[in-house]
This record gives sequence, structure tokens and C-alpha cells, in this order.
Amino acid sequence: MNNPRQITTLRAAAVISSTIIGVGILSFPRYMTAAGNSSAPFIAVCGVAFSFISYWLLVSLCQRFPRESLFVFSRRLIGRPLAAVFTAVLLILFIVLTGLTVRQFGDVATTVLYKKTPIEATIFLMLFVCLLSSRRNIVKFSYIHFFYLPLIVGSIAFTVLISLKSVDLLNLQPVLMPPTPVFWKGVRDASYLFQSSFVVVLLIPFMEKPKQAVRAGALAITMSGAVYVLIVIASLGMFGAEETKLLIYPTLEMARSAAFGEGFLERLDAIFIIIWVISVYTTVYTTYYISAYLLQNLFAFRDQRMTSSMLLPLMFIISLMPSNVFESYRWSLQLGEAGMILMFGYPLLLWLIYLIRRLTGKEASS
Repeated sequence: MNNPRQITTLRAAAVISSTIIGVGILSFPRYMTAAGNSSAPFIAVCGVAFSFISYWLLVSLCQRFPRESLFVFSRRLIGRPLAAVFTAVLLILFIVLTGLTVRQFGDVATTVLYKKTPIEATIFLMLFVCLLSSRRNIVKFSYIHFFYLPLIVGSIAFTVLISLKSVDLLNLQPVLMPPTPVFWKGVRDASYLFQSSFVVVLLIPFMEKPKQAVRAGALAITMSGAVYVLIVIASLGMFGAEETKLLIYPTLEMARSAAFGEGFLERLDAIFIIIWVISVYTTVYTTYYISAYLLQNLFAFRDQRMTSSMLLPLMFIISLMPSNVFESYRWSLQLGEAGMILMFGYPLLLWLIYLIRRLTGKEASS
């Protein structure tokens, strides 16, 4: 009999990290700068720390039930009907998240890459590729992320490091800012990009060492968080706060302004946008996979192959609902707020029930 626990800690970290690094890297500096001007890197760091707290809360609960996924042991803790309601809410969240993410990808792709291609074709192609990928099992899913992560992180880090030579340190001062309401809004906005770390609930039952799930998340969030913070530093330092606020995609403009050597690589934006497409694929692949997995658990299908096919039309329709790029980003921020409440509230509820049962001698775990 094959060992079901085949996912190593390093591969779990790769899945989480490549999922977090996605479509948001192009506009992330603009939101951070709008919240804190020159203190944007500090806000980004706080957002990374805030997201890890949410991750730890979720993983520490799942580690109490290392042989089961969240959607299985929650039925024993709060009852099958209420667990089904929360699973349905999570399903809606990730379906909409996938649709909005692929819409943002379509907006950029039709503006920068495929100017004469209808956005519907670009969106459908990305969803179809993710549909085919989602038919694989969780172990192959982890291998795909593990393969692409070095390419994504290495290329982005190379572009950012080349851009740092054009940074004006005066644009990065002052570094700190008081904890005003605008500051906390920026921290929340930064943490939204890390909500897809929820994928860890699918990985823990298949990890060789489930107790190292927190370590895997710490490594992944630190790595992806460093990428986001470096992007903010490079964009803000190169353009300044006021100009960064006016740019729709500051990171792309930063890559266009970067040059390496004399006539060797005078513009890095072409390479950067190719890597960005790959990073978007790994992100959409994960949210698509989570949605298919949730639908399979909710209606007790045999596997996620059929459910992945069922989801494509719905996600495609959702992706076409925003009327423009600004509306799609606004919807994404609103969805992030709802997701943050759910990602904090649901694990807290399960933790509370778990502790009550343990104190009363009715611990749900075996």
C-alpha cells in the first residue's frame, strides 16, 4: 500500500509561497504607498506578520487532527449541518476569489501582452489550464508548485535587485508611522494577499511531518513576504510616494526602468511579465483546486475531477462581472475583508468548541 504522506515540509512551503506570490505583485506598491507614503515598506512588513498570526491559528488547530482535513473534523466539533454551512461559505469565497484573480490577470494580459486578443479568450484559457491541472492528486499538485517556485522567486528577486541601484533613499524616509486607522487599513490590505495560505488544510493530512506545518508556513510567508516588501522598497525608492500612487502597475514600471549591463538586458519587463504569468497560474491553480476540493467535500463526490469541470463556467461568469480594472480591484479588497473575518472567525470558533469539549472530557480527536 502506498504511503499517503508523501509531501515534505519543503514542498508544503513551496505550495504556500508560490500561491501567495501572484497577480497582486503588480499593484501592491500602490496600495501600500496610498496607506503610508514613505512608510509603505513598514506597513507591508506588519501585514506579513499579521497574516502569519492567522495562519498559525488555523494550523495549530489542524495539527490536533493530523489525519483529517479541516472539513472532516469540523463535522465532529460543530455538527454536520453547521460545518456544511461554513464549507459552503468557504466554497463561495474561493470561487469568487478565483474569478476575480483571473479577471485581474486578463486585464493586465490584454493591456500588456495580447492587445488584440479578447479578454474573454485570455481568461478562459487560464481557467481551462487550471481545470486540467486540478484533475491531478494533491501530491502531483505539490510537485508542480515545487517546480515553479525557484523560477518565480529567483526571477523576481533578480529584477528587484537590479532596480535597487536606482533607488533614492530619501523616498524611503521616514520609515515608521503611527498606528492610525489608515495604517491599519494598509496592514489589512497587505494581509489579504496571504489568505490563500489556507491551502495548508489540504496539505497537512498528506505531509510526512504534520507537526512541521507551522515551520513550513513560516518559511513560505517569510519568503513571499520578503518578495513583496522588496518590491515595495524598489518601486517607492525609484518613483517616490506621489508618483507610485498614480501608477496602476508600479511593479511593471519598475521592471521597465531596470537595466542590466550595457546593451545586454536594457529592459527586464518582458522577462518579468513572463514570470508574472507563471506566478498567476500557480495562484489560480491553488484557488481553483481548493474550490474543487470544497465542492467535492460538500456534496460527497468521489474526487475533484468532476467538480473541477463544474466550476469553470461559474468562475468564467464571475470574472466578467466587473466593468473595469478599478472595479475588479475594489471587489477584491471587499472580498479580502470578508475572507479575513472568515479566516479568523472560523478557526476561533472551532478552537473554542475543541477546548470546551476537552475540558468537559469530550475531546473530539481520537
